Amino acid sequence: MSTRLTKRLWDGILIGVEKGKSVLRLTSVICLVMKRLAETNFFMWFSVFLSCFAIGTAVASEPVYIGFDGAYSPKTSTSAQAIELGTQLAISQINGAGGVLNGRPLVLVTKDNHGIAARAKNNFIEFAERPDLVAVYGDKYSAATVQTMGLSNELSMLSISVWGSADPISENPSEYPFVYRLSLREKWAIPAMMQHAKARYGADRLCEVMPQTAWGRSGDRALAANLERLGQTVTFAHRYKWGGTGFTEAIKSCVRSGGQAVILIANEQEGAQWIKAMAALPPEQRLPTVSHWGVTGGDLHEMVGTAVNQVDFDVVQTFSFIHNKRPQAKALSRDLLADIRFSTVESIINPVGIAQAFDMTHLLAMAINEAGSTDRVAIQKSMQSIGTYEGVIRTYTQPFSDTNHDALTAEQVLFVRPQADGALFPILVK
Repeated sequence: MSTRLTKRLWDGILIGVEKGKSVLRLTSVICLVMKRLAETNFFMWFSVFLSCFAIGTAVASEPVYIGFDGAYSPKTSTSAQAIELGTQLAISQINGAGGVLNGRPLVLVTKDNHGIAARAKNNFIEFAERPDLVAVYGDKYSAATVQTMGLSNELSMLSISVWGSADPISENPSEYPFVYRLSLREKWAIPAMMQHAKARYGADRLCEVMPQTAWGRSGDRALAANLERLGQTVTFAHRYKWGGTGFTEAIKSCVRSGGQAVILIANEQEGAQWIKAMAALPPEQRLPTVSHWGVTGGDLHEMVGTAVNQVDFDVVQTFSFIHNKRPQAKALSRDLLADIRFSTVESIINPVGIAQAFDMTHLLAMAINEAGSTDRVAIQKSMQSIGTYEGVIRTYTQPFSDTNHDALTAEQVLFVRPQADGALFPILVK
């Protein structure tokens, strides 16, 4: 065997081993020493070669992990399941095409934060302790993501929101370089909701109903910042706590104040209470409501039934499979319809959660390959140099930069009307 070929073979093996976990780097040293001892004996050389080749191959195929910390426990929420589904579908595609880093499969690891920010912090720390886990996805509970932003710097761990919309998540990339988002944000959502109320319902006088959370405070700031520009005023504001019951008095106060439409921030439980309270009033007192998307992150239709047909209730979104002509969206819908849970595109739950997690996973895989390793600092830097990807939601061309950590833009904002069967039909722009 030629000296040149021998050197290439050994170099390849040792590089493969060196790219593995630190616990295996000792093996690299052992292989190097044994190689030198065996160079004078072909049979010993060949035996050592096979052993170290096997080690290098095993390391090359070890998984690369993505963490997802979702609120699985709330009985009415389906957002965590949708994000997991979208991520797994993307992972299946990526692994089917060879995985990342020359043959390493992606694997999703999940934890349940129960929708509690303190639990999310503990889960984030546990994720960061896992070797070869390169990023942690967050779900629709913005407060949980906001609570872990400081940890992302401390632990050099990518924190990626694939449903949260609170502005603080991505508004300071220089302060939180490891925090990214592929999702809606209040900066676009709230002005769009206000404009929708004005264009569709002629509403210049608004009532705002928002939770006493980081999400609610972010929404309130965005609304106040756009009132003068849009020529609108707030006649009544109501703040509520998660788990609170009853909105009838708030609705009546809005009517008495002269409000013409309501800007609502809520999740599915509060959204269901709002719809039922509104539907129970006389028709002349039922105000049109433009809601944030948290209401569609669960079994809203099962909680309200046909009451949703008795009110004007429009919801902001970033994506819909219905009437979507984008080839990538059609392809993903076909994959989803192979699942026995879905019979039509209208029956696909939480489309934004599925689509956003799907696209983000493909972008993350590109960053991993660009970095050439599972080093989290290297991957964070590679996020800024992602090339072009034809996603389900949009075409992404260098979606992130040093000054922008949002992969979506205001152009993706659209509105849907929830149906009694759970479908979310897009409202066509006239």
